[in-house]
Amino acid sequence: MKKNKKSVPTEKKFWIISIAVGICLVVLSVCFFSNVDKEKKEADLLDTVNYVKVQCSTYTHYNESSESKSLLRAIEGSRQVSKNIAAEIENEKTLDNQLLKESAEQLWLTGIAILDIDGNIVCEYSTNESLLPEIKECAEKEIVLDTAIYDEKVYAKRINHNDGAYIDMAACTRKDAPGVVVTYYYTSAEYATNYTLTIQRLLNGYRKDRDGTIIVADEGVIIASNNTGLIGQSTTDYEAIQKLKDHADSKHMMGLTINGVRCHGVMLKQRDHYIYAYVPDSIIFQTLLQNVIMCLFIYLIVVALIWMIYRKLQKNILKIEREKEQKYQKSLLEAAEKADAANRAKTEFLQRMSHDIRTPINGICGMLDVGDYYRDDLSRQTECRGKIREASNILQELVNEVLDMSKLESGEIYLEEKPFDIYKVISEVVDVVGKMADEREIKVEYKTPEIIHKDLIGSPIHLKRLLMNILSNAVKYNKDYGKIYLSAREIPSEQDKIVTLEFKCQDTGIGMSEEFQKHLFEPFAQEQKGGASMFGGTGLGMPITKSLVEKMGGTITFISEQGIGTTFVITIPFKINEDVARDEEKQEEVTASIRGLNILLVEDNELNMEIAEFVIQSEGASVVKAWNGQEAVEAFEKSASGEFDAILMDVMMPVMNGYEATKMIRSMDRSDAKKIPIIAMTANAFVEDRIKSKEAGMNEHVSKPIDMKLLVKIIAELAGKIKIVRIKDE
Repeated sequence: MKKNKKSVPTEKKFWIISIAVGICLVVLSVCFFSNVDKEKKEADLLDTVNYVKVQCSTYTHYNESSESKSLLRAIEGSRQVSKNIAAEIENEKTLDNQLLKESAEQLWLTGIAILDIDGNIVCEYSTNESLLPEIKECAEKEIVLDTAIYDEKVYAKRINHNDGAYIDMAACTRKDAPGVVVTYYYTSAEYATNYTLTIQRLLNGYRKDRDGTIIVADEGVIIASNNTGLIGQSTTDYEAIQKLKDHADSKHMMGLTINGVRCHGVMLKQRDHYIYAYVPDSIIFQTLLQNVIMCLFIYLIVVALIWMIYRKLQKNILKIEREKEQKYQKSLLEAAEKADAANRAKTEFLQRMSHDIRTPINGICGMLDVGDYYRDDLSRQTECRGKIREASNILQELVNEVLDMSKLESGEIYLEEKPFDIYKVISEVVDVVGKMADEREIKVEYKTPEIIHKDLIGSPIHLKRLLMNILSNAVKYNKDYGKIYLSAREIPSEQDKIVTLEFKCQDTGIGMSEEFQKHLFEPFAQEQKGGASMFGGTGLGMPITKSLVEKMGGTITFISEQGIGTTFVITIPFKINEDVARDEEKQEEVTASIRGLNILLVEDNELNMEIAEFVIQSEGASVVKAWNGQEAVEAFEKSASGEFDAILMDVMMPVMNGYEATKMIRSMDRSDAKKIPIIAMTANAFVEDRIKSKEAGMNEHVSKPIDMKLLVKIIAELAGKIKIVRIKDE
């Protein structure tokens, strides 16, 4: 009983609040929907009058243009008749009715009249005799007879009839004798009505009970309306028009009372017409009651639902808790499945990499054993070192491709924005690929005749990489004595200061099967099982190429036929380098020596330290060694100003890394701290690593494994020990 006593006032309070909210909702909905209906009708009415305004102007222009064209045709007809008559008279024919009939039929004219210089009709022909008096009256006017005096003067006029028909008349001078040639074409009222645009025909599409009353007036007379009973009335006698003139404008719908009926209307001034439109409030608010009832009905449904939810709250809470538990269990299951999938992918990757990595390692170890066996045979030793270097290059390529693929998939590849010469990039790539092709006597041809802008801004290192991937594959999967054709052309771009280059590589190689073409851009995909052993490679080149092309904003497509060859087409947009110097200079290296330099070598790996020390000392330079960044900072700090000519700095080191050491050296208060060349010598080989090196204050970045000739050249350049001859372009 206590529970019932307590629930009764609660229920009563709930329903009292619900009724009060319902009353407020009705009031608010009436205000809201009234305003919405009014704004909607205002927008519709403004759209309507603006549309009518545009169409009135369009119809006027169209009809004026149509009339001008008809009169021009009439003038041409009269001139043609004059020429025809002159020609026939020269042929000794007589000017008679038959001659005029032939000309009228030839030019589709209703009639022709030939007048002398005084306006007297010499000869005439007409298919409608009833028109002759009207034509004669018009032809006798002085302005028409003037055409007989002035050869180049013509006359044209449209004579309108009350029933809608009209006559297009034209006159010009006679060629055969002094006088006037008059031609005319009659258009029936039925034809004119069907093929002439009228404003009334436009307004006939608007319903009065839906769109309100629309009126078009000209010179104080109603010339068109969707209420046809108003046509022809004076605007001063029509109450609605007078009130709209006094109160309405062209941007807002104004309220007014017309014949005791509350209405809203607008007025718009067009070039030749006034446009009025008004609609009764009964049409504007015809859905108001329906909307309020619908709103109230929805509110009652919501109140009922709230009441039901309140009664079943505990049950729903338990249901929600169960659903949460189920979702949690499902998420755990999905996470476990994802972990299993990741483990499977990892296992598959390791299995594949195990084979591809062990193969070159096996070659290196095997050649070392062979070299040990033939330690006294210098030719075999040279052969073994060559094969070891070849296997090392394969291993390096594999590592680079795996790292590139990882960077691309994680979105960590950064594109450069630097100036470059496209011809130079293509030439460098073709030079490298040409050496590979020469070993199999494959002919490489390339043409770039259609490139207008050679100086561009972009990421040349990545462009080289993707072109190398495509061309090296063209060599690798080609036939002996085959051909490779590379072309590059410039495609116009719609964007300002942007140019699109299209690279096309076509080979005469083994091609690809249709099935493999579907998987070409998948990581590790290769045409044949064991294909890596037959042709070399990891199956990562094409996925890397596609990812680089897309990251550069380009596209890559291909066509391949097994046994015939493959054609790749790559399009990439680049910015045009507009700041390139007009008088460029070429540089030709004469000598690069580091003999006599004192170099601070910073390296934490004993083997890498030994290699770098050997290279530097073999070039005649001396070395001071530091095994981490902290030792490098201390060694430089203790040295005299100018004692060291350059610093070779590893990046990943214990105690203090190369970036921190470089920053500390650059911040020292001594004259050579800001000037001494610091070269990053690291296994971090990506563009973002180069950027970090520059930001830390390093002058240059050399990737491991070290290209010894390149390292010596860079040290010599930065230390000012290289001689360069500059040759100006002619």
